[in-house]
Amino acid sequence: MKRAISILLGTVLLTGSTSARFGEPEDIPEAGRIRIDGNLNDWRRAKWTPLEATLDGNPTHISNARWSLGWDEDAVVYIAIQYDDAEIVLQDDCVNSNAQDSVEIYVRGDTGSSPDYSEHQSEAQQYTVGLSKDRKVTWKKLGRMTPFPIHNTAQAAVTLVGNTFTYEIKVPLYDSFDATTRRKCSETEVFQDVEIGIDIAIIDVGEAGYAGMKAENTLSGKRTNADQIAEHTLSE
Repeated sequence: MKRAISILLGTVLLTGSTSARFGEPEDIPEAGRIRIDGNLNDWRRAKWTPLEATLDGNPTHISNARWSLGWDEDAVVYIAIQYDDAEIVLQDDCVNSNAQDSVEIYVRGDTGSSPDYSEHQSEAQQYTVGLSKDRKVTWKKLGRMTPFPIHNTAQAAVTLVGNTFTYEIKVPLYDSFDATTRRKCSETEVFQDVEIGIDIAIIDVGEAGYAGMKAENTLSGKRTNADQIAEHTLSE
């Protein structure tokens, strides 16, 4: 396949920083058949990438963090995340962004487009996923939306064995998204060589409270600016 070789260098006027760069893995393979159940046995084409960057604070409880990505022609991306957590704090819902161990996923469709939610990413495609206190129920939240909008087909499953978290997530890809109605959403057209934005932050909370965030990169402003989400290329 033809690999993308350039990085967007335009200035993001809103934040004063440069636009998003390519993240790892740079290439996302087609996923094949994947069931969202918290079991990664069906991730036969997984390409694991470490999540070693400190995005915020001092997330010392998190270790062995990694993720893998996949896509399919239904305009969805699959995300697998695993990590060990030395101090586990769970809530039955997203109390606030820094109150429980969880992950945040930031999504942008075709990065060659000009998404109309760039200044409002938290209301568009910022997903928070976590596990209930009894370790049985997976919850998810989209931006500030409560309840979760029914026309968004995102799925998530989280398992916790010992101190090891496994997240399995499927999210739709939109060039623009409207939380109130499907009619105002613009789905991304997906095919090989299309560049999309996918990013992640692992929220580390310990007994003393919020500790920090682990991520694949240190691009800031993901919650409020879609142009700060790392880019990846869809491959075979």
